[in-house]
Parts: sequence; structure tokens; C-alpha cells
Amino acid sequence: MVYCGKPSRGCQMCRTRRIKCDETKPTCLQCQKSRRPCPGYKDDFDLVFRNETQATERRARKANTGKKVHPTVTFTGAHTSFSTAPELIIEDGSQALNTPSSDSDTFMGFGPLPALTIPVDQQAPCYFMSNYVITPRHAARGYFDFLMPMLKSENADSPIALAFSAVALASLAGRPVGRGTRWFGDSCLQYTKALRAVNLALQNPAQQLKDSTLASIIMLSFFENMASERGNASAWFSHVEGAVQLVKLRGKKQLRTKIGYSLFVCVRNAMVIQCMSSGKPPALGSEWWISDLANDDIGVFTIKLNLHVAELRHEINVALATYSRSPENFQNVVNLMKRAQAMEQEYQDWEASLPDEWKPRTVAWVDQIPGGEISKAEVCPGKVDMYEDVWLANTWNHSRVARLFISGSIVRCAAWICSPVDYRTTPEYAQSVRLCVDLVTDIIAGIPYHLGWRVGSNGTLATPGDMSSPSTSEAFSCPKALGGFFCLWPLFAVNNSDYSSDSQRNWAKGRLHWISENLGMKHAKVLSWVCSPSLSPFYISRL
Repeated sequence: MVYCGKPSRGCQMCRTRRIKCDETKPTCLQCQKSRRPCPGYKDDFDLVFRNETQATERRARKANTGKKVHPTVTFTGAHTSFSTAPELIIEDGSQALNTPSSDSDTFMGFGPLPALTIPVDQQAPCYFMSNYVITPRHAARGYFDFLMPMLKSENADSPIALAFSAVALASLAGRPVGRGTRWFGDSCLQYTKALRAVNLALQNPAQQLKDSTLASIIMLSFFENMASERGNASAWFSHVEGAVQLVKLRGKKQLRTKIGYSLFVCVRNAMVIQCMSSGKPPALGSEWWISDLANDDIGVFTIKLNLHVAELRHEINVALATYSRSPENFQNVVNLMKRAQAMEQEYQDWEASLPDEWKPRTVAWVDQIPGGEISKAEVCPGKVDMYEDVWLANTWNHSRVARLFISGSIVRCAAWICSPVDYRTTPEYAQSVRLCVDLVTDIIAGIPYHLGWRVGSNGTLATPGDMSSPSTSEAFSCPKALGGFFCLWPLFAVNNSDYSSDSQRNWAKGRLHWISENLGMKHAKVLSWVCSPSLSPFYISRL
């Protein structure tokens, strides 16, 4: 206990706002005037003595995690604010907003840990399972949920066991507490063993089409996200292409089992990103990947549109690179542009048809970042959105990235048609700018949710590091580092979009660095350096 000197006897709300309290009981008049719930008055003993143990622990964690920019909070209906960071305005003025505590860098318990006696080969699987595996609550909403039943029936030297060991060790080694250990070296050794085992399995007809072989390739591709520091994604592309070829060989009968369906969905999701980023059409055509599937409540429709976008982009790339400027080809390009506009309308119709619980909720607003350290801020100036679950948030952001590509395709067609006139004078360009500025803003607004921000049952907003928040237990029940993995593609798209402002681009780079440093995904830092012309929505340089 620490003696705190002469105390203020005002209510907690007035003390927080740093205004004089009239000490009227049971509710002070200051709170009543500003329409705030008065939290009441502390006990006389608590006013004089305070337990500083938790505050000391937070200061120790802060010293280890380095400097961080945190938001200052203001509430609607009042003009008082603290003086430490971006101003957050809660849309419902009757609800209080908690600022993240000083240990919010320790995402989901990533702070300094006491010495552990549990062997690393037991820690790593538990960490990976708790951070990256989602048990499906709805159809096709699981992620890596095939691992648990599969690992129970496999030997320790099987391809899937070795590949899982590699990625689990890499995920543990990437945490701040894992640096300087031998864990990363051990993960690379397991990766090498897994590669050799997978190659042998692919040469054996009896093992080639097994679920465990495909799962091993999926794990090896995920290892590249965890451990690769290369300037390109060639190794990841290679693993995804191998998984796609294996899915083709396995055929539609793989969808008859729960594990087979889960593996199929995982490969399909990776293939969509590969097709979008490379400009290649999906193997076997988009319809092969979406026919005969269970009617997912949200996933199948968006995947279908994303695959069609990938196909259309490939057609447009080929057409604009090879077409002569003849009347017939002019009409062909006009038709391609109309197809892209129809796809954009499909996305808008889909969004309008969703029930309210599947739509994002704007819960706060950021006005500015004190000191201008935008790259270190947890939130970017603008709105902050929340979702029902991380899978829905990921689906929304992937559809927004696809719409950025659609708008880029429309602008490219318009530029080809009006050449040599400046394409920026066309109505298609003006419409794309208005739309895509909003899409970039919406993508950014959902990133804090991916990285652990939550609204609790009492209406407070807090980060996972805010240990004093009553909503902390809810935040810990949500997917953890997987949210950071889901951020990689949207943040990469924002960083490479011509529609992003300089501050938005710097913030996206800062989040990618944060994911790399705190969540252990080394390739996130590489993505923050890469500038991909094919991801620029305008992509005019190739015309």
C-alpha cells in the first residue's frame, strides 16, 4: 500500500475529467449536467491508500516494450480531453470509453514471461493452437481446424507432424520473448525435414492424395509467412501452386468429409490472394472452385465474386496489352469495362442484403495523432469499426480489396478508350476515386479489431493489453495472432494503393512492422517494403 497524500473527494468521473466536483450525493451535478453516469465516490480508506502493484507491473512491461503512442479520449457531449493521444469520440455519449493501458504492446500476453519449465516442444503447439486455430461456429468459418483431429492419428515423423512442428516453433520464436533463443533455428531444421518428407509422400501414390499430405503443404506455405524475410513471395507462391495442383488431383470427392472440405477452403482462400496479386486466372476456372459446395452464409458468395474479379483482371491485362486500336477492339474494351462495373454493383447489392449483425459498427472516431507519429499509432485518424467475429471482418476486407481491383480495371479500360486524352478527365476516374477513398478508409477502420480491440458487454472499448478493463476477458476469448495474419493482405493493398493518402500508407506500414515485431510474422515487415505495381489500382504504367 502507498500513502497518496491529501486526496480529492470528488467522484471518479470528475477526477478523470480534471474538473471540480460539487460532491453532491448520490450523483454529482457535474455528471448530471453532462448526462454522464456518475460512478460515485471512493471509500475514505481507498482515497488515502492505493495498491500500486499492478501499476508497477505495467511500468515494467512498458520499459521492455518501448515507446508507444496511445489515444486520448473525449466523449460526445463534452469538450474535456486528456492530453496524451488521438481523440476518440464515442458515438453513444452515454457509454464510457477506456483508453488502452501502457502495456497494450503486449498483445494477447506477448509481454515478458516468467521462466517456464515446460519444454518448448510442448509450448509451441499449445501457442499455435490457441492463436491460429478457429473452431467453426458456422459453416466454413473454421481456420486450420483440420489440425487437431489429424495430428492425433499421425506419427511424430510424418509430413504433417514435422510441418506443424516447424510452423509452431516459428510462431513461438517470433514473439519478443522468443528472440535470442534457438527456437527459430530448430523451426528451420524441422522445415527442412518436413520438405523432404512431403517430397517423398508426393512420390508415393498411396500417400500422394492423403489429407495429411495436403495439410503439410498448407503448413509449409504458412511457415513462409511466419519466418520468411525474402524480398519476394516466390516460396509462398510455390507452396500454394503445389497445394492447388494437389486439390485438382483429389477432385470433388474430397468435399465429402469435414477435413477434406476444410482443406479445400483453406487452399482456395490462399489461391484467391495469389491470383489477385499475380494477375493470373484461377486454375480450372472460378466455377470449379465454388460449385457443389455447402451454402456458406457469407463466404461462398464473396469468394465467387473474388474469383470472377481475378478472371476479369487477367482478361483485361491481356486485352490492353495486345489489342490494336480498331473499332471492334474499342467495343471489346467497353464490354470489359461494363462487366467490371456490373461486378462492382454485385458487391454493393451483397452488402445491402446483409443483416445488421454482419455489418461493421462504427464505435469511435480518431481526430488526430499527437506528435505526428502516425506509424506508431494503434489507430489511424478516422473511424474505428467493430464486427461480430474476425472471420466476418476478414471477409469484408477481402471484398474491399477486390473492389479496389475492380475500380482499377475500370480506370484502365477508360484510359485505353480515351487515349491520348488524360484519363483523369473521365467520369469513370472521378467515380473510382470517390469509391476507393472510402474503401481504403473502411479497410483501415477494421484493422484495430483484427489486432485485438473489442467492445465489451458494458459498452467499453479496450485493447487486449488493457488488463484493468472489464472487457478484457472477452478480448482474450477472440482469435489472437490470427487476426494479424488476416491483416497482411488488406494492409499490403492499402500500402500499394494509389487511393491511399501518405498518412494512411505510413500507418499501414507501421501496422505491418508491429505485426512483424509483436506477432512474430517476419514476412509482414518485408511486405511493408515491397512496392507492387500490379497492386496499384490504376496500374496505368502497363498501358
